[in-house]
Amino acid sequence: MTRVVILFLLVVVTLGAGYYLVVERHPEQTAQSHLLLGGLASQSNSLTQITIENTEGPLFKARREGEQWLATHLDSVMTFPVDVETLAGFVSALSQAHIIEPKTAKASRYALLGVEPVTQPGAQSTLLTIATDTQQWRVVLGNLASSGLGRYAREPSQRQSYLIDETLPLPLTPYEWLLPDVIDAGLTTLKSIVIDKDPAFTLYKGTEGNWQLSENKLPLAYPGVLAHTLNDIVNFEYDSVAPLINEPAAAQLRRTIDITAEDGKLLTMTLYQMDDDEGGYSLLLAGDLVAASLSEWMFRLTDFQARGLLTPKAELLQQPGSP
Repeated sequence: MTRVVILFLLVVVTLGAGYYLVVERHPEQTAQSHLLLGGLASQSNSLTQITIENTEGPLFKARREGEQWLATHLDSVMTFPVDVETLAGFVSALSQAHIIEPKTAKASRYALLGVEPVTQPGAQSTLLTIATDTQQWRVVLGNLASSGLGRYAREPSQRQSYLIDETLPLPLTPYEWLLPDVIDAGLTTLKSIVIDKDPAFTLYKGTEGNWQLSENKLPLAYPGVLAHTLNDIVNFEYDSVAPLINEPAAAQLRRTIDITAEDGKLLTMTLYQMDDDEGGYSLLLAGDLVAASLSEWMFRLTDFQARGLLTPKAELLQQPGSP
């Protein structure tokens, strides 16, 4: 019995010594070896390019210019601002992604995990390429784990695949990671909004800073209805964008909204109802409250997304006979 105990203690001591040599004396090497993409965390602030592609081709491409990231996958020449917060969150999660366990190294089984080459017909995988001016990382991202706690991944140059501890949400369309709030103004910085059609009316900031409605002879529908309407206009959501080649026909015009900021800057929003296969609405922007390049793009809105821009004056007021 004593001999067994002594042997057991020797094994424990040996394992402990080995752990000390590997982990305690070289902790940075141990942590680094478990990262999916070693070295990315220390270089994340120096990244200049990112490409996400699947079997159908590039889904998202962007390059860094100064402090701004610009999407380059929408047009061969024109660029569109990227949602930097979303991109930064993705890169942060990617740089901290750790390998949980190795999975298959057999190419015949890659499809089960969704880590096959994106060039393979019907591939479920997504190829990510991310780079600085001097270094590049590439990784194939596969399916989410059935537990929902991670994702399968494989470096293209390696046969071994892995389960990592990050889900790494990817864009589903080419428009998901674009700048969501394109108007450079908030409710506190605006002075007035003139809306034509249905009929024309104006929302303006009173002397006490409260928003008011022109020619208002009825009580408001509810407290805050004007601020809610203004917010829908200034922070409109869009479904997609495309380079502005030809303006829609004048007959399709549904509403023009003229915005004036307290500092005198202006913005005109022109909304058209489309009768093509996509349907919905197209929105054009022109003025000082958006980046100059955004006036060269057409924003497509679904019927639901356009509702806030089409709010009629009657909906802002309590109608006679209403409770």
